Amino acid sequence: MPSALPWTRHLSADEVQQFVRELTQAVHGAADSDIHANVHRVVVEWRATARILADPELTAQLTRPLPDEDHGEATAP
Repeated sequence: MPSALPWTRHLSADEVQQFVRELTQAVHGAADSDIHANVHRVVVEWRATARILADPELTAQLTRPLPDEDHGEATAP
């Protein structure tokens, strides 16, 4: 996988398996319906995850526990 998609080297083995599973499902769906947006979405989302994991400071910032503050119910947009 890293030779085709170099950014996958920042993913764990489990994450690569999950990416491949999601990509396979999206490709099968695209073949059935001729809609390729889901394939693009899967690749873009996993590439963004790999970019976060490649930056230790960003990973720490985004994976730290949130404060125990309750800001109430979220309103619908």
